[in-house]
Amino acid sequence: MIPLFSSIAFHAYALGAALYLICLVRPKEALAWLARGAIAVGLLLHGAALCSQFAGQGGAPLGMAQGFSTVGFLLLVIFLFVDLRYRLPALGAFLSPLALGVLFPGLLLAGGSQVLPDAVRRPLLPIHIAIALLGIAALAVAAGVAGIYLLMEREVKGKKFGLLFARLPSLQVLDDLNRRLVLAGFLALSITLLTGVFFTGTQMFWHWGSREIATLAAWALFGGLLNARIFAGWQGRRVALLTVAGFCVVMVSFFSSYDLTRLGGLR
Repeated sequence: MIPLFSSIAFHAYALGAALYLICLVRPKEALAWLARGAIAVGLLLHGAALCSQFAGQGGAPLGMAQGFSTVGFLLLVIFLFVDLRYRLPALGAFLSPLALGVLFPGLLLAGGSQVLPDAVRRPLLPIHIAIALLGIAALAVAAGVAGIYLLMEREVKGKKFGLLFARLPSLQVLDDLNRRLVLAGFLALSITLLTGVFFTGTQMFWHWGSREIATLAAWALFGGLLNARIFAGWQGRRVALLTVAGFCVVMVSFFSSYDLTRLGGLR
């Protein structure tokens, strides 16, 4: 039942992405709502599949396949909230395909889960992992918005006021949305670092592996970026570039969280 729900959810997401792309070319409110509905149906089925899956493994996504699946799910939750809150269906033409790209490896990878050491098995561990993945998803959306900002800026600087300029939000709206998403991701990253010490113990946590170094580097980069926004008035292109760079560092931390030699191959 779980693979069936996940497969139907993926196809619902693909339908939503296709409708968002059509809506970018021919903007119609009815198409936008159909796209939102398809994404919402996919989220309901996907969420049910994830809950059933996690119930059998301590309530947390412990394998890379589950990690990709959860990040893709949370990415779409955040995007749908942004779309409903700000009425920005044009973003769906970019962010929903991004989510499909995140989900696809989770469908291909074998479903084996990693075994956690007894030292880190705590009742609140699922919350710790969920917050970490939520932060990754928020920063993924922020990076997507930053990429859209760079496309729009190129259009404006080149004075090519074509389809993207007509459909996408203004540079100011994109920059403000990026700020909010980066702040949310940074807060989640901060909580992840603090709770990581609790779950692993100080000596285990600070052994300076690739995951710890990448997480701290991303936390410092986004913290510095937010401070530069507040105190130095940074905005625009350099903020967008640093957001994308920071997300790349976050992905190093994500991949370092899994034993790549134990993926078990492809389905």
